[in-house]
Amino acid sequence: MEGDNRKRRALARAAQEKGHQASEAGVSLGSSKQRRHAKHAERAEQDGPPPEGANKPGPRAPRPQEAPEPDPTWPRRPPPTGDNTPDTGALRLRYRELVTSAAEQIGADFDTAREAGRATVSVLARMVDEVARRRLLDVVPPELTDGQDLSTPIRRTDVIGFVQDVGGQLGCPPEQARMRIQAVLAAVAAQDPDLLGALHLPDELAELTRPPQPGGGLVGPDGHAAAIDEEELQAALRRLPDWTGDSRAITRTLVLPPDQLERVLLRVDRLKQQLGRGPRISRPDERTAQFLVRTTNAGAVTAQDVDLALRVDEAITHANAGLT
Repeated sequence: MEGDNRKRRALARAAQEKGHQASEAGVSLGSSKQRRHAKHAERAEQDGPPPEGANKPGPRAPRPQEAPEPDPTWPRRPPPTGDNTPDTGALRLRYRELVTSAAEQIGADFDTAREAGRATVSVLARMVDEVARRRLLDVVPPELTDGQDLSTPIRRTDVIGFVQDVGGQLGCPPEQARMRIQAVLAAVAAQDPDLLGALHLPDELAELTRPPQPGGGLVGPDGHAAAIDEEELQAALRRLPDWTGDSRAITRTLVLPPDQLERVLLRVDRLKQQLGRGPRISRPDERTAQFLVRTTNAGAVTAQDVDLALRVDEAITHANAGLT
């Protein structure tokens, strides 16, 4: 150890005599570190200062990437209950408004109204011509058309055919199908007042473009039609002068020769097959028929009952005129 110190001191004096620092000659460190120190000094001349610590990156280490900016659209508005489709912007919002509006009109949940919308659009698209179909599908949200048959034409374009086709898809009776169609088309018209007119629908379908009637035009939470109120009943009876009754039921008595009465009953039976419902008929004798109309589930007269009574009157008139 003493010999090493004596040697370092001699080397240091020799360096000083030449005008150098002792450290430049590598004699300020222990002899075991001098060779490593010389290599370190050589690397420093090439790469710059050595790293200060084992975990500090060197001058040639890659620089860390900057963190990405946060998504400016966050947070997104969550979809309403019962609708798990991702929000895609303005078109998606239109879809929600349309279905929600229809649901409020018929007193149903979002899923029920959505299926009513899909069935209504499917049948309507196949009832109109190609130009009107493209106009409709350009406006209707894709959530109501995806996976639907929109190309197979429907030959029957009257109200009964429309209601039956929609009711068949929904698995509901015609009176409920009619209310749901009206609610969907009213919701469409609220967002695009010109659309239904641009489709050039047959005149007899125009009545379906009006919103469901107040009272009987709605269904309650149990899905059944609601009863009309007293004011609506009196207004209905003014349209049905041959009918009498109260909020529980309305009736009409018809007296005709037997052969003529049979012709009327055949016509009414055909009406029942078309609508899926008809009046209750009793026969006190061969010349008399009594028609009673009410909605059993509601225990009262509904708007659909009023429509049915009007259709019975039409059947009677046509049968009496020999139009079978």
